[in-house]
Amino acid sequence: GEGAVYGALSTGVAQLVTTPLDVLRNRIMAVSKEEQDRDIKLSYVDRLAKIAKEEGVGELFAGTTPRVAKAMLSGAIQFATYEETKQKI
Repeated sequence: GEGAVYGALSTGVAQLVTTPLDVLRNRIMAVSKEEQDRDIKLSYVDRLAKIAKEEGVGELFAGTTPRVAKAMLSGAIQFATYEETKQKI
């Protein structure tokens, strides 16, 4: 129903918007000790800008399609289940 549609859209948008932060988090976790020491003073915004400048803005959205698709399916199921349960209580 309507809850499933809104759930799918809201979780899809949330995942799309936060994908650059997820990419950054994965990059930070995957770098070597030397790279960590070199970039220690860079803020998250500086790191995002560095990726965008060196690799292109599109790289900040790497993996968006499967991430958003999974979130939309999950969101639709969660919101539909919530709406159905709420009506039966």
